[in-house]
Amino acid sequence: MNVKYLVLFLACMVLGCSPIKKINNNVIAGEFDKAIDRTIKELKKTKKIKNKIELEKILEDIFNRSVIQSNEIISQFKADGNPEYYDDIYFEYNKLIDRQEKLKNVSNTRLSFSFRNYNSELINYRYKTSDYYLESSKNLIKSNSKIGYRNAYEYLSLIELINPNYKETRNLIELCLEKGRDNFLLSVYNESNSVLFKQLQEDILNINGYGLNSKWKLFHTANDNFNGDFDYFIELAFKAFIISPERINERESVKEKNIKDGFTYVLDTNGNVMKDSLGNDIKVDKIVKISAKKIEFEQTKSAKVIAEVRILNKNKLLIDKFPLESDFWFRNIFIEFEGDKRCLSKKDIELSKRGFIPFPSDENLTFNNAENIKAKLKNIVYNSSK
Repeated sequence: MNVKYLVLFLACMVLGCSPIKKINNNVIAGEFDKAIDRTIKELKKTKKIKNKIELEKILEDIFNRSVIQSNEIISQFKADGNPEYYDDIYFEYNKLIDRQEKLKNVSNTRLSFSFRNYNSELINYRYKTSDYYLESSKNLIKSNSKIGYRNAYEYLSLIELINPNYKETRNLIELCLEKGRDNFLLSVYNESNSVLFKQLQEDILNINGYGLNSKWKLFHTANDNFNGDFDYFIELAFKAFIISPERINERESVKEKNIKDGFTYVLDTNGNVMKDSLGNDIKVDKIVKISAKKIEFEQTKSAKVIAEVRILNKNKLLIDKFPLESDFWFRNIFIEFEGDKRCLSKKDIELSKRGFIPFPSDENLTFNNAENIKAKLKNIVYNSSK
């Protein structure tokens, strides 16, 4: 058997293969940190000394292999001499340090790890990485292009992660965010023959309710105090507002039902009450037919909004346009009845408790389309400005 897996094989025999198999799979895949985490977890759960000893052997073996792997990666990157690999070297040293810190918590007299101090190497490559990416960021910024600012931002964010507030990094991050963003102006136009209700317009222009803003996209309205240039213009043009008449439809029906209504005695041919074998009077259920007239009322009114979304570039030239439609229905059903209530179903009884509701105004009904319009507008804008 390959010596590489001998320790794991023996441990599998002692501990059972389920947890060891997962650890072994991590080792085979070169995922030593995952294997270390799994082994430490098993060590904490295991109570038997014999099992602990086997797991500790596994842990030592995995640690030694992980150090060999990290050192090979670092040597390879250093030999290449490409500054693009400075951050890879830094993070590999960081792994070595984190790994040792993790294992310090499980060390005991049986465990023997060969630890090293990597702090000087870590600091060295922290500054090498920072200086290289800072210079690269400045070169990208000189291009004065959106993509240049965005790529520079990614480099600067890495510096901020490993070396917070290094030199002018934070100021440059703010500059890249400002210059790299696309600014959109949202406007609403009424191109219909109807009055555009103020409440609907104000709600549509409430940008904060959309959740549209992102790192590289900012949306504005004419009411914003934005003094910069817009990269795109979004126009929501209402073409028509169609309000249906208020309608009440009636539907009448008769419901009948046979129900038990007491009992009657069974009489013999002489008119006497008959007896059963125990001497008791013989009774039978009295069945009667009941009925009720049900009138179902249905109130309906709808508001349909037809609009168009237009996307324009910074020169206000049309890039694309999309249709947008939204419907909102008011509907209320209730019933009235005459006759025996026992004919009604549970649903009928609930509907009978309701009654006529005043129809909503045209403005309120149209305003109820606002959330649907905003959701559709958001979807159009999001997909068209990726």
